[in-house]
Amino acid sequence: MADAATFLGRDELLLPFRRGFRWAWARRGVDLTVRMAQTSALVVAPHPDDETLGCGVSILRKREAGRPVHIAVVSDGAAAPRSGISPAELAVIRREEARKAGGRLGVDAKQQHFLDFPDGAISDRVDEVSARLAELLEACQPEQMLIPVSCEGHPDHNASGAAARRAAAMTGYTGQVLEYGVWLWTHWPWTRGYGTEGWSPRRVFGDPVHRVREVRPLLVDARGYRERQLAALAEHVSQTTPDKAGNAPTLPASLLAATTRSPVEIYLEVGALDHLA
Repeated sequence: MADAATFLGRDELLLPFRRGFRWAWARRGVDLTVRMAQTSALVVAPHPDDETLGCGVSILRKREAGRPVHIAVVSDGAAAPRSGISPAELAVIRREEARKAGGRLGVDAKQQHFLDFPDGAISDRVDEVSARLAELLEACQPEQMLIPVSCEGHPDHNASGAAARRAAAMTGYTGQVLEYGVWLWTHWPWTRGYGTEGWSPRRVFGDPVHRVREVRPLLVDARGYRERQLAALAEHVSQTTPDKAGNAPTLPASLLAATTRSPVEIYLEVGALDHLA
């Protein structure tokens, strides 16, 4: 029999379990659909495509209701593995893909802001990212910020979320700040804070129950919007199709199942999962 670490590393085997626990978590959730649609927003995306994966449905709903949406793409996306394409070329490609995807979501090119920090190095540039995001907050005056959850587990995502929270503090921002997950879904509901990783029967079977009970998620109804979200995601060709060497796209099945096929888009109050970061 495979040990827990090996089993829990097999994404495809865990899909039904993740789906079931996510369903149970959503059953405890608070519906945010109407309020989400009625508020303007600044969406902070660590990489081109994170806005579509994490917030695509909410962006569509906001734009459908005529509310302004600005998207800040923090990194240039140049470090994503792609055979036969240089990092500089990939950065250009991913910016254009993001523009097209944003258009599919109803966001005009003028409302898409590319900060162009080096992909993979956001944690070294948090002060600079915070300053740029603070400028955008002052300029856009959004009623809401949508930022990466603090326990994403991806360094660029964690750093982008931290920078966004710092920008809010720097500007005295009084609007609503909500967190969304992308890479969160590749380890939830077995997410644990730094230094507490280890595997045990208690973690394997008990942690999912704690994750479901500890926080009530905020839900946006995704029914009727996933097809358009997927059309936007398809514009990110470099991330959703095999490269020239035939290497498959790198987005895990668990991530896609949660962000593009779930009947709800899930958000959290800012800081709700800080204990897992």
